Amino acid sequence: MAFKIFESDKKIENLYSTVAEPMWSVGGNLTTFFTGSVQDSNSGKYYYDVHATSDQTTTVEFAVTYGHQLGSGSEGSTVSGTTNPTKAIYSQLRQVLLPAETTQFNFHGGSGTDYKVEDVFALAVNRARYREKIDPGNWELHLKSGSRSIRLIDDSDANKDSTKGNAKREFNIVSGSIANGAHTTAAVTATTTGKGSYGLFYPESGIIVLNPNSLASGSVDTNDPSAFIKPLVKSTSTNNLNHRNLFDSIKSGSYFSARREEQKRSSFYFCDVRSNEFNHSQNPSFFTGDNAEIVNSSYKTEPTTYITTVGLYNDNNELLAVAKMSQPFKKDTNTEALIKVRLDY
Repeated sequence: MAFKIFESDKKIENLYSTVAEPMWSVGGNLTTFFTGSVQDSNSGKYYYDVHATSDQTTTVEFAVTYGHQLGSGSEGSTVSGTTNPTKAIYSQLRQVLLPAETTQFNFHGGSGTDYKVEDVFALAVNRARYREKIDPGNWELHLKSGSRSIRLIDDSDANKDSTKGNAKREFNIVSGSIANGAHTTAAVTATTTGKGSYGLFYPESGIIVLNPNSLASGSVDTNDPSAFIKPLVKSTSTNNLNHRNLFDSIKSGSYFSARREEQKRSSFYFCDVRSNEFNHSQNPSFFTGDNAEIVNSSYKTEPTTYITTVGLYNDNNELLAVAKMSQPFKKDTNTEALIKVRLDY
């Protein structure tokens, strides 16, 4: 017997479940951050790829970038109709994350007062890391500049009716920790700082957008008590690489914890092996000589096999999936087996 048709009650197909697991290649917490110097003269004008180790051949965990609506902070003219790195980044983030008619990010935090900004920082997680989405309420990022530090999370625990735009759900970013929750609401932060909330989080897009007005000093005043990122430079003819300031603060903070969440579709196939089935094999190792004599003569009267693999075929006898046993299963006329095969999508 080479093939056996599944009985209708031996298949359970298309069961859905939500699975949350550590997001980074090194587990749930990133504590070291590295980026390549070669990016300074190439793609580094636009963003920095961030790795968990100094080996730049390893997987990219996420990228940091800075965008300005008018193009300040990078080479090229700021005249309307032209483009340059920071202008291109701001435009791309706006198109991906905001409704079509919206031209600026607004960090109002639900305060009722608009805090529209011309520039933003962004962390874009590698798609291979977040897959379907970042798990809301299960990420925490630390920023540090000098002696000043802050811990950032999202407000998904308190904000069940998140805004839905081009990027689906949108949550505010607040100070706090996963363990203890938010220190205060985004609305209070927006009003207290007078500069807007700390940022916005888009789980389905894997993007965290940060508000430079609330997190970075807008001038050379490094004593600004609200500055958790070094002062920005916004020239109109030079690549100031302001995204490096964000990277430096992340590196100094030494902590980025996150989990991803995805919906998996599972099918179960119960392979019923009866006592009189699959006791013979066509594996070449069973036979010897020109006449294909069975190597083990006892198998002639007491046929025995060792099941190591299960193949699932369609009606055209095309192999669709292969399942491996954790260890060989001895099968003879005195034994039966029920092998459960699980396929996850």
